[in-house]
Amino acid sequence: MKKIIGVLLILIGCIGALYLLSPYVHSIPVASSAPAATEVTVAHVYDNTDAYTIDAEYPQVGIPIIDAQIAKAVNDALAEFKTLPQNPHDSSTPQNQFTGRFDKVYVGPDVVSAELILEEYTGGAHPNTAFSGVTYDRQSGKLLTLDDALRMTGLTLDQLSAQASAQLQAKLGDSFMFPEGANTNPDNFSSFVVGTSTVTFLFQQYQVAPYVFGEQEISFPKK
Repeated sequence: MKKIIGVLLILIGCIGALYLLSPYVHSIPVASSAPAATEVTVAHVYDNTDAYTIDAEYPQVGIPIIDAQIAKAVNDALAEFKTLPQNPHDSSTPQNQFTGRFDKVYVGPDVVSAELILEEYTGGAHPNTAFSGVTYDRQSGKLLTLDDALRMTGLTLDQLSAQASAQLQAKLGDSFMFPEGANTNPDNFSSFVVGTSTVTFLFQQYQVAPYVFGEQEISFPKK
């Protein structure tokens, strides 16, 4: 009997170790602006090796064609992260770290949108964070582009750039150090999210201001 109990304890311990050290996904209901018939959940991916740790969450909105694209965006970022060289074991940061979060989930009658916040830390003064707006046509699952965002705001790219620059200048003052980050280059406004009544453009670290000022974003009314 003692042998059987010992074997069972070993098996339980092995299963627990596999659970902790392998990637897994689970879902948790969260509040959202989705219609009552749509449940937004959280998918969670965790992994821990000698080379890296991963702790990432991303939303799933219950629409398979869109959920698959959101999951792919996160998993592609994870696959690239895993290719980074391992830090020396005596480094102050022996494991590379990946953290995934999200914000601004919106599920409307025509549009589904969310902000993915994907952060990598490999040592140094601070992590590198990407603020990625993903917005989809609800029916077709098509990823919307800047042209779609401009149509929603009723602005041209020139008007968007001028108004965004003016708002950033008023908000940041002398800390609006990189005005080229809000000029008419379309890449400057490629990351955006849509809400009930607004279209919000997201700026990356150092795009328009120093890191210490955090994430910068500018919203416009949705026509």
